[in-house]
Amino acid sequence: MKRYLFERFLKEKLVYEACQSYWQIRMDYFFRYFKLNDAKPYLNTKFGNETDFFNANPIVNYHIVSSNRAIRIIQEEPNPKDLEITAWIDEFETENLTITELVISIQLCPDTEKLAYELIKKWLVDLYPVSKMEKMIELKIELEKLDVLQDKQTLYA
Repeated sequence: MKRYLFERFLKEKLVYEACQSYWQIRMDYFFRYFKLNDAKPYLNTKFGNETDFFNANPIVNYHIVSSNRAIRIIQEEPNPKDLEITAWIDEFETENLTITELVISIQLCPDTEKLAYELIKKWLVDLYPVSKMEKMIELKIELEKLDVLQDKQTLYA
């Protein structure tokens, strides 16, 4: 059985805030480790009165100004019947800027977190071109589907 992190994050504000802090701390470490000094949030996650949306879309987001690449992580509620991680490349446009972003939709557990950081590294550090990144995502998601299928077969065996 999978061990999900912050399982009740969409039901309890304190758990949500702890989850958000967890991601921020982990991403800050990632950016320091790989010397990505210009990472900044680029999406609004708060209402006009400064209260958080509390919907985890995104749980964290960062734009790397020097490469004009970004990551947006959407954390989903745990559901072992669904794919636990998926990702895609998207374009985010503002009035004066178009950002190419890696979007990761994740049910957070140790295995999916590891895969997420692998994808983030390929995108932000190794600077995989979009076509290569899309192929890598496709391969990793197919492997994830096999793991989910195997888990289901084990569950019903």
